[in-house]
Amino acid sequence: MQNPNKIIIGAIITVIVILLLLALNPFVQIESGERGVVTTWGEVQDDIMQEGLHFRMPIAQEVNKMDIKIKKYEVSELAYSKDAQIVEAAVTLNYALEPSFVKQVFTELRKDYESIIITPAIKEVIKSTIAKYTAQGLLDNRPQVRIDIQNVLTAQLALKGIKVEEVSITNLDFDDDYELAVKRKQVAEQEALKQANITKSESEKKEQEILKAQALAEKTRLEAQALASQQGQKVIDKIYAEAALKAAEQWNGILPTHMYGSAPIPLINLTQ
Repeated sequence: MQNPNKIIIGAIITVIVILLLLALNPFVQIESGERGVVTTWGEVQDDIMQEGLHFRMPIAQEVNKMDIKIKKYEVSELAYSKDAQIVEAAVTLNYALEPSFVKQVFTELRKDYESIIITPAIKEVIKSTIAKYTAQGLLDNRPQVRIDIQNVLTAQLALKGIKVEEVSITNLDFDDDYELAVKRKQVAEQEALKQANITKSESEKKEQEILKAQALAEKTRLEAQALASQQGQKVIDKIYAEAALKAAEQWNGILPTHMYGSAPIPLINLTQ
């Protein structure tokens, strides 16, 4: 029969070990979209923990979880355009840490890479890119401006193990005086377009009136021509009638005829 005291002591030791293990937390869970950088007494190890459950040496080792999922980061910066207009640009960057660079990023920057690397890079690229365009050029070529910023950031951040997924310009805010000038210009352009449309409408109306007048003139000419033709026919008919009447007055009672074949043809058409 076992000694009850030994059983109690064994249970106590087991509980202490379990509590100690829980307190030391020797197991680490690396979630999806994470990598674990291991340090032993502060020294970064070569082995990077992948997704899953891992064991670490309590006290001696620490696991630093690095997020490799796509993140969204926004930066605003004041810049000057090519024609010296003040522009406040807001740029949103979608990026992710390259898994193969996780150790390097942690070694050099720990988890402060956004403030140390990304923010200064975005601000510098905003300034240099906007300086290439006039204020109006920024408005007219906004898609190209976005591409220019994205291309430069992609090349620069790739050297630091940061992969650029997409860059978008969320805002371009100009000086109040410039915006007022732009609004006035837009109003003037709209008024000019309105006047141009009115002029075009009046011109088209005049052309329609000219076409109507020409059509009416042509109709009148044709009617006059037809009337003249009718009057001419009446004159001809009158000449024939007068000739027939004169011939009838001079007729001696003998019907003049001439023969064509066996049918007599009268020389005077009495029906005229």
